Amino acid sequence: MLSPWQSIIARFRSAGFNATAAITSLAIILAFALGDFVGRTRNVSPVEQSISKILTKNPTPLKKNVLEQAAIEAVLKASGDQWANYFPQESVKNLTQTLEGRYSGIGIWLRKSKSGVLEVSSVQSNSPAARAGIKVLDTLVDIDGVAMDGASLATAVAALRGVANTKLQIGVERNQEQIRFEITRESIFNGDVVAYQLATKVIYIQISSITSQVASEVAIALAKYPHQGGIVLDLRDNPGGLLFVAVDVASLFLNGGTIVSYSRKDDSTLVLESNNSVADVAPMTVLINRSTASSAEVIAGALQDRNRAVIIGEKSYGKGTVQEIIELVDGSKLEITVGKYRTPNGRVIDQVGIAPDLLVPEGEEIKKALLVLGGLATISK
Repeated sequence: MLSPWQSIIARFRSAGFNATAAITSLAIILAFALGDFVGRTRNVSPVEQSISKILTKNPTPLKKNVLEQAAIEAVLKASGDQWANYFPQESVKNLTQTLEGRYSGIGIWLRKSKSGVLEVSSVQSNSPAARAGIKVLDTLVDIDGVAMDGASLATAVAALRGVANTKLQIGVERNQEQIRFEITRESIFNGDVVAYQLATKVIYIQISSITSQVASEVAIALAKYPHQGGIVLDLRDNPGGLLFVAVDVASLFLNGGTIVSYSRKDDSTLVLESNNSVADVAPMTVLINRSTASSAEVIAGALQDRNRAVIIGEKSYGKGTVQEIIELVDGSKLEITVGKYRTPNGRVIDQVGIAPDLLVPEGEEIKKALLVLGGLATISK
């Protein structure tokens, strides 16, 4: 009976090769195979190698995707990018629904605070969270008993979401006091714009976050309510959102010209402009506070620099960095910082914020806005 090697040599001979040629050919094949193996081994990163070894050696059954997620989140933390986030496949749907303004949850936006903890950045009007008494700047402690200390934004958002009419327990910290709430989830649909007639020929428009339908909803409100006497645009407690929508909102009030710009790592500068030629010309005030952030600050900064509106309230948050969302090979997504906003006059927003034209105490902003609009109307006559 022939050995495996003898069988292989015999096949080579039957094909017209002698033993020496057969062995030489086999040696070449094995050399290429070994070279390919060594090449692939050399291309494996220490991270991939570590995950492979842990999966092989650890006595506790582990999932590769869980270890990969932990590695990605650790890399983002090490990058020093405060606003970076990772959204696993199962969390991408939540991200999309949030940006579209439609989901089942309690009606809050979260962000990482400057100290790294999760805090409430916005509470939607008439939402379950608003009715329960959750407030902007409340720090998230736990959701249904699961501690949120060190949790990612994606993990917290996923825990808040769920089927409508189901309950959740949420713990927050406010002024060093821990408070617990029981809240019933509801279906949330495009409730980010509230508009009504504030006074004769004066319209009030509140934008609670910059989601995909906001610009069109503001345009509808402007067409619906008489406002020759003025506009009060309320951006207080607005955490921002989609940059291109913020540009569209500002463009409703600005004919052409720069809205915002930002520089990228490759030194290229992206300038976003209004393409409107029939912008609304009514007198205008904008309300901001310390929780007005990101693309909401872009709107306020553009209207201020272009002398289109009087900014009223307190200095904004100062979150002036641009994030892009990048899809990875498995459908998961990274949100990473790619630049810093500049207003039309070149002012940096990040860590600085937008200073109001009129510093007004909390609770008195709308009254002051009406007085300003009255004055603007008198001047324009």
